[in-house]
Amino acid sequence: MLRRIHDKKPLIHHLTNTVTINDCANMTLALGGSPVMAEDLLEVEEMVGLADAVVINTGTINPDMRKAQLLAGKTANRLGKTVILDPVGAGATTLRTDFMKQLMEEITFTVIKGNASEIKTLLGQAARTKGVDVAEGESLDLQSVHAFASQTKQVIVVTGPVDFVTDGVRQRHLDVGTKRLGQVTGTGCMTASLIATFLGAGYDHFDAAVFGTYAMGKAGEAAGDRPGIGSFRTGLFDAVSLMTEESLPEVQMNEQ
Repeated sequence: MLRRIHDKKPLIHHLTNTVTINDCANMTLALGGSPVMAEDLLEVEEMVGLADAVVINTGTINPDMRKAQLLAGKTANRLGKTVILDPVGAGATTLRTDFMKQLMEEITFTVIKGNASEIKTLLGQAARTKGVDVAEGESLDLQSVHAFASQTKQVIVVTGPVDFVTDGVRQRHLDVGTKRLGQVTGTGCMTASLIATFLGAGYDHFDAAVFGTYAMGKAGEAAGDRPGIGSFRTGLFDAVSLMTEESLPEVQMNEQ
């Protein structure tokens, strides 16, 4: 099994999307981590201090959540904790775009994971969104993503038909997954939880981003022939819970 994760059982603190919060918790458990979702301002700093990694997901923001996410991110930076940003819906509204700018200005993230529209917004480029989904035909210059990662020292994950991961030095294309992943709410959110669990277990930042993204894609492939969306969703958890160290891709040797 994924011995490093199962031995440590990293505590992953989520300040996340209320639509997918249960799935994020269960996916963290499936990989061998321990999820917690504590967003009250009176306990955020203390919980970040206990956590091995922090997930900030902007899917369902409100005034209190925005304050909690800023506090959690700043506390994580102060304590040297890994923190991942899932900028759900970035660019969809002025509120979200402005909040993303504030997050990027005030917090240094270990990993940022988003679709093409969301990452373009963070890069200050014009983007088209469809709610929290990427607009059809949206494209992104991956060289600009590579340069952004190099400048900010943050690992960037761009999800799509072929996922792209870069830390500004290394980069990797991951041609895994299935279109059915887009038919289930929260697979992107769950991917952030997987990445955070690898981070919390002490994996290299780039490796963790690759492994977490790859794990969701391979889980989608494993569950892909199940009839019905409900069975497919259950299959994702089953596939992740059964993954082994040997099933992960070679990262250092197969860079692209």
